[in-house]
Amino acid sequence: MFWKFDLNTTSHVDKLLDKEDVTLHELMDEDDILQECKAQNRKLLDFLCQQHCMEELVNLITHEPPVDMDEKVHVIFSMCCICKTCCFR
Repeated sequence: MFWKFDLNTTSHVDKLLDKEDVTLHELMDEDDILQECKAQNRKLLDFLCQQHCMEELVNLITHEPPVDMDEKVHVIFSMCCICKTCCFR
């Protein structure tokens, strides 16, 4: 029967945001972070708009990552630009 199923799904990003010690890098490692930004997930945007996150995002955007850094980190730098843009919508 349909009503027996729990269709209330919580994204992994929301679960991470419920942790008290979540970091920006933990969130950036999530596969669905961009979708959550585009969907304007309020908890995520509130977290990203905090002073310490904004400073870290600006730092990640304005400084070129070292060449010897892992390719995944380079992708995170690009994602920061997108997340920063979503914060200002």
